[in-house]
Amino acid sequence: MTMVGMLASGVVVAPPASANDNGPVTVDDASLRRALFTMHMRARINGSDGFKDLMLSAEMVGYRQLHPQATRQQLIEHSVVMRNWYNSKLTADDLERPAYQFVLKLLELSAMAPGGAIAAPIMKELMESTVGSQLRNYGSMVDQITAAQFQYSWFQQAYEGQNWIWHAVANLSLADGNFREAWNATFGVQYNVDAAATIDSLAADPYIATWLNVNAILEHQQNNQQWLADTMAQLNELLTAIGGRVDGYNEVLRALVERFPLTNDGPTPTAQDHRAAVQRANDAQEWINGAASAVEVLALLAGFVDARAGKTVAGVGRAAVQIATAINQYLPTVAGLGLGAALTSMSTLALTGNVLGAISALLPVFAGGPSPDEQILEQLRVLRQEVAELRTTMNDRFDRIERGLSTIYTDMLDQFGVVIALQNATNAQLIQINERLAKLTERVDMWGNAIFANQKTAAVSEIKRRINQAVGYEARTGRPLPYADVSVNYSDTAQDLMFDATDVARDTRFIAPFGAADPDHALGTFGTYGSIGYLHDYGKRNGLGSGSNAVHNPVDAEAWLLAATGYQMLLAQNPQHAAATETDQHAKVIAAGDQIQDAVRDLSKAKEDPEGHYGHLNDLMRNAIMQYRFTALDMANRAAAIRDEIRGAGKHNPFAGPNQAVPDGQKPTADPATVPSCNSGGVALSRPSQGPGEVKYADLPQALWVAQYGRADSTIQLCHESGWTNVDIRRSGRWEITTADLQFTIRVRQKWDGNWRVVREWTRVFPLGEVCRVHDDGQPGACRQASQDIAKWDSTYRALFQQSASKVDNTEEARVRSTNWLHQQAADYYTRVTRELANPNPTRPEETLHVLNQRLATQARLLTAYVKLGFGTATAQDELISSNLVGLFRTPSDLDGLNMITDAYQHGRSNYCADWAFPCRLRPESEIKTSPLTGESRLGCTLQTTLDPIAYCLEYLTYQRTDVMRNRLVFWSQKLANKEYKEGLPAVDLVLQAIRTAQAAATGTSIE
Repeated sequence: MTMVGMLASGVVVAPPASANDNGPVTVDDASLRRALFTMHMRARINGSDGFKDLMLSAEMVGYRQLHPQATRQQLIEHSVVMRNWYNSKLTADDLERPAYQFVLKLLELSAMAPGGAIAAPIMKELMESTVGSQLRNYGSMVDQITAAQFQYSWFQQAYEGQNWIWHAVANLSLADGNFREAWNATFGVQYNVDAAATIDSLAADPYIATWLNVNAILEHQQNNQQWLADTMAQLNELLTAIGGRVDGYNEVLRALVERFPLTNDGPTPTAQDHRAAVQRANDAQEWINGAASAVEVLALLAGFVDARAGKTVAGVGRAAVQIATAINQYLPTVAGLGLGAALTSMSTLALTGNVLGAISALLPVFAGGPSPDEQILEQLRVLRQEVAELRTTMNDRFDRIERGLSTIYTDMLDQFGVVIALQNATNAQLIQINERLAKLTERVDMWGNAIFANQKTAAVSEIKRRINQAVGYEARTGRPLPYADVSVNYSDTAQDLMFDATDVARDTRFIAPFGAADPDHALGTFGTYGSIGYLHDYGKRNGLGSGSNAVHNPVDAEAWLLAATGYQMLLAQNPQHAAATETDQHAKVIAAGDQIQDAVRDLSKAKEDPEGHYGHLNDLMRNAIMQYRFTALDMANRAAAIRDEIRGAGKHNPFAGPNQAVPDGQKPTADPATVPSCNSGGVALSRPSQGPGEVKYADLPQALWVAQYGRADSTIQLCHESGWTNVDIRRSGRWEITTADLQFTIRVRQKWDGNWRVVREWTRVFPLGEVCRVHDDGQPGACRQASQDIAKWDSTYRALFQQSASKVDNTEEARVRSTNWLHQQAADYYTRVTRELANPNPTRPEETLHVLNQRLATQARLLTAYVKLGFGTATAQDELISSNLVGLFRTPSDLDGLNMITDAYQHGRSNYCADWAFPCRLRPESEIKTSPLTGESRLGCTLQTTLDPIAYCLEYLTYQRTDVMRNRLVFWSQKLANKEYKEGLPAVDLVLQAIRTAQAAATGTSIE
């Protein structure tokens, strides 16, 4: 041990009393050398080739542990053999896996390799640090297991795995010259490092200087306060640099999201776009990996003075690096939209899970003492703001991928704020926060509602109790889990969890029975993952077809996962007990999982011979899509029948508002030159065209022309009624004298309900005096006809009419009348549609909307279940599938509380109606939007049509979104047909892989 001086400044937390005396600090040379060697390697290890070298190093250590007498050449030859083995077994998809999954794959291959070192102690340690790892001491193991289904802890697991391997290499190289020479010859030359290098030579590495200056800290060998101050200063610089990188990743992500929005008609990235994003992310990840290693070194250095300070450095630094990694590794996913180029790239849900995991990993920082100081808290606030910016950038995309993700990010940020605000946190507080974070993760992975809705059942309660008691036992109690003979022991727990995964998970409380007539009840009660066998049977019984004629009835996938993940962790944490357990026990758990995978793969089994634009997509998937589409078409036709019944013979659009255009000829383009008589046979007058008496006709509100076009017997007419008025007959002696005035009335009138309604009227009366004198003896005097006076219109009266005609203007009344008629039609339509949708017992046989809507929801539920199961791997990676299947803008249906159809029609009705009557009372005109789609949030559609725009959008989106989904399924079916990838439920696959590998490591036998 070396004594090095260090100054304790209390930057992170108050140091212990021994650190306040400016005294020396004991430094563990071996630990520091291992940390620097690990940093050197971790910063350079990136991509599949780097991780192969990582696992080959583990293989070399393991081979040496199993063969202590092996020569240098034998060690080198073993590495060559294992590299060839890896290369022969790794597929193109394997090479695209995220780091943690790729390391697990290499572990599995090591377990399968003849002569591999899977039985070596290092492999057991790797298994416990990966598939057996846990967030210790905070909440129940069930919360941690269910929160890990998207490998939210993969970051910690992958880095812990590297620590085990590089520490082992560093340690063994000091004690074993042959191993050192073999490792240096195989890997050291490539990475420019000696596995037995000294602290001085490693600290002087200029590559390490990119992230930290170790020598600057080591210079303060007699002042522990200055040592700690410099360590914390470098941490703050590093966190600031990480924050700057995350800002940059957020900006790149924002640009990519804007360039390639997750819409069905949006631009698609090219293969070149994707390759560029992958290269950019790989380059960035190299820097992030170096920063992560620097955090570990700084944590170690701080811990030499104050253990709590070291824990704080590690916790805060790892959280920052994990968030940076998550965002950076998500960038190629956006740039690979629709390409299928990176099957195992980080999905959006995995991004969410990793951010959640980073927050959860902060909890130990706040345990067992005062909170970090303000400098560190400020760094955490910056980190929280970066997560908030991620949410802002991705808000629309989140909802399109999986409705509710935006809400989850809001809840996540709330919990992040709670963590930062903690003061002297108790264990109970940390458990509560971790449980809340676990509940959030339940909402973003395959753990559906069914398993948790059944928590009240004795079966699930027992599984939970067993997991909480035995898994993580040593971490919780400090004592190894006994094999047997006590109340909580390995043997009984393993046996019980095996029974849970194989028999209880097949219990009638978990599995939908074959032959159940109502798929809604089956799926609603047992969930998608408890209905796998039922869905096979249903497809065959109802003409949907199946991937094959095989009969499948596997266990409930969620119940299996709950028990099997607990079993996996129990096995990995207790390899010595697992080795003493009959292999039949492991085989039964694995067999039940394999049955799940066989069943779901059969749902997507590709057709051998492609058919047209359906390609290799099988009949089951094709028919599931088509049945849904046929029902949606029937609904659209029924809605159109209601519309046409209300619209009558009119050809107008009841939903386009009173300002909609009308065809040519239905509205004058200009005022006419003459005004015809309102009565047949009358003469036309030239139209007054100026002054107060100017007659206007073409400028009438558009609503009147719409009514004339669409409403029966609602003609608009410009005409005049002219003649004598105020006619008076009197006698003067033997003369009968007639006097009169001449009245010109020009009016615009509208026919409404059989009566003419005046819209506008201009009138001028001209005094005439005597117009006729007749003597008693029958001899006429001077008499004339009214037509004679009317004939003087142009010469005598028109100019005077223009100057002083009186006007009656009922234009607004006519506009309101016409507008209300139009709006009432739309209101009546939406009222009838919504009533019919809600009425399960119609009195008329043609009223089928309720039945059709129920059928559509059932078919959407079935389609969703079939795709989620049959194309589980593709759906997890292909955001175009998930967005059209389960996102906020999925294929339209009333399903799982997202009532896209009834809510859309109710929105249309509420645009017009102020009450629930039929006919309803109209809203004030100012509140009625031009389009009933305005403000509608369920459909995301702006199409206009003479059809109901809501019905049209529903029909359009049905075809558009199922077309996109079909095309994506055809794409993935082609890959299946070409054997380019293998389908299955990713969570099940990971647990199966972990159990097989952990079993092999525990027993020292290879996987067959």
